[in-house]
Amino acid sequence: MSLSPELRARVLSAAAQAPAPTRTQTALTRLWLFGSGVVGALVIFFVQGGVRLTGRPAALAALTTLGTSVVVAAGMYVLFTRPARSMLRRPVGTLVAVSVLSALAFVAWRHGVSAVYGLVQPWPDRVGFRCLRVGILTGVLPLFAALIAWRHTDPLTPTATGAAFGAGAGLGSAVLTDLWCPVSYLPHLLLGHVLPILILAFVGALFGYVALRVRRGNGLLGESERATRLRERSISGE
Repeated sequence: MSLSPELRARVLSAAAQAPAPTRTQTALTRLWLFGSGVVGALVIFFVQGGVRLTGRPAALAALTTLGTSVVVAAGMYVLFTRPARSMLRRPVGTLVAVSVLSALAFVAWRHGVSAVYGLVQPWPDRVGFRCLRVGILTGVLPLFAALIAWRHTDPLTPTATGAAFGAGAGLGSAVLTDLWCPVSYLPHLLLGHVLPILILAFVGALFGYVALRVRRGNGLLGESERATRLRERSISGE
């Protein structure tokens, strides 16, 4: 496709006025945005009550949080990063498998270690809704920070990437919920600790298509496309 001299000059002029940011600038911007989301999540966490050791030994809290952190860190690395030497996100199947396995692994660790201490009994006054609230509130800010930081960078699977970001944010919030909650009853864990991951993954998929998909271009590109279509129509005699 060839552009007219006038249109070419306008494109070059626009490019000169708005140069593309360097990789370092892009990385710093993403770090600042995502870091702001994490700081906001921590503020919400401490407003909700912060670390609570009531109802469990400090050693149990340390063990469960350590195991959860390791699992979550591994899961978030896969969900938020691209494979080495690739510009594309990981396959959808990989993202789903990592999300599910990470959630199951930290629940199994939390429940298993607590069972050793004999602390997996139900708490009638702690069904799981308060943990559900904490998990969503502390996960939604990092999610939207990630969507903004990586906006318009996924041309192929923006919905799946958004869901992966949501699952990653939910896994991160699970660490904070683990510090906040002493209950290790399995139904409670599924409702209060796993369900936020699913909800945030759904929200990420919902907003990921809008935030992450690569737009077709600005008005100049649209004009060139229209010129090409007009030329094709004149050649075909329409």
